[in-house]
Amino acid sequence: MENINKVPSKIIEIETSIKLFEYLKRKSVIDDGMYNFCINKLIGKLELEKSKIDDEYINDLNNYKILT
Repeated sequence: MENINKVPSKIIEIETSIKLFEYLKRKSVIDDGMYNFCINKLIGKLELEKSKIDDEYINDLNNYKILT
């Protein structure tokens, strides 16, 4: 199996949160300022998680458990 097919659950969780904020903005539930603040925080977290990815991180199965 290629490593490129594996996506850590934290990245999926952050991307799902971004989609939720996009939906809330479209429905006018949150204003532009709150949307921009939250998206900037989430993008920072996403970049941090992506920077952690190396062979050891990819092979650790604990990084693929989704917590509910």
